[in-house]
Amino acid sequence: MGNATSLAMVGQDLERLQFASDLRKNPMDYQNYVDQRVDKLTGEVFNRKRTAFQKAQIDMGRYMDMDHNVNFYKMRNGDVQRLTQAMDANNQSVKDKLETDLELSKRQFEINEWQNQNKLETLFFLQVFFIGALAMSIIIFLQKTAAITNSMAALLTVLLLGIVVVIGVYRYYYTRRIRDNRLWSRRYFGSAKAPNNCKGCDKDGNITVDLNCLGLPEGAGACAEEKAYQFSRWQRGLQKEMLAYQEAGTSPAAVLNSNDEASCSSFGEQNAMLEAEGIKENTWKNIFGSL
Repeated sequence: MGNATSLAMVGQDLERLQFASDLRKNPMDYQNYVDQRVDKLTGEVFNRKRTAFQKAQIDMGRYMDMDHNVNFYKMRNGDVQRLTQAMDANNQSVKDKLETDLELSKRQFEINEWQNQNKLETLFFLQVFFIGALAMSIIIFLQKTAAITNSMAALLTVLLLGIVVVIGVYRYYYTRRIRDNRLWSRRYFGSAKAPNNCKGCDKDGNITVDLNCLGLPEGAGACAEEKAYQFSRWQRGLQKEMLAYQEAGTSPAAVLNSNDEASCSSFGEQNAMLEAEGIKENTWKNIFGSL
């Protein structure tokens, strides 16, 4: 297989050499051959350039169309955005107007209701006054006919006048001072008292809490103080236990027993000892510092 390929290549080379020698012998054929080759190469180069130019022209046209389309879409998007903003502004304006109208309608309804109830209240007082006047006329008639004495008539008259005056003054005072100015059926209450500030600062700038100000039940302060003392005692015992174990290798049980035997006999003496050492103040800060 390799020999056949070599022979074929040798044969091709011999043919080229023979063709070249024939062209050299005949200058006209050589010139025609060169012209043909030049024309062929020139045509191929021209065709390639023209194809590349046509492709670039088509691509440029597509790019220009894409640019025009993008600019058109950009303009349309701007128009849509402006239209949307105008619609949003219009909707917001309509919403604000509706809310304003709703508030005005609600307030107008409250005003009308208040006025109507006030008129009914006035009508009620006028009815009471008319009933009182009618009763007084009956009393005067009975007095004129000697059905009742003058003193009894005066007493009944004063009683009726007192009832009418009390009802009128009470309704006036209730409407002007107690009744709410916005809603007729609601009573006005004064502002509640602000809660007490139970926090304070001592001379060192530390935050303190007044237990009496917190409204705790009686004995809560003593209970908290006792718990603070127990916690401080346990903390001191733990420190002594660790020191004794690190220095002399003493067992924890022995240290705890010695602490119990050396403890104070009364709570008052223990409390005084803690105040002297400054432990009580730190314990109170740890317990009530977050309040």
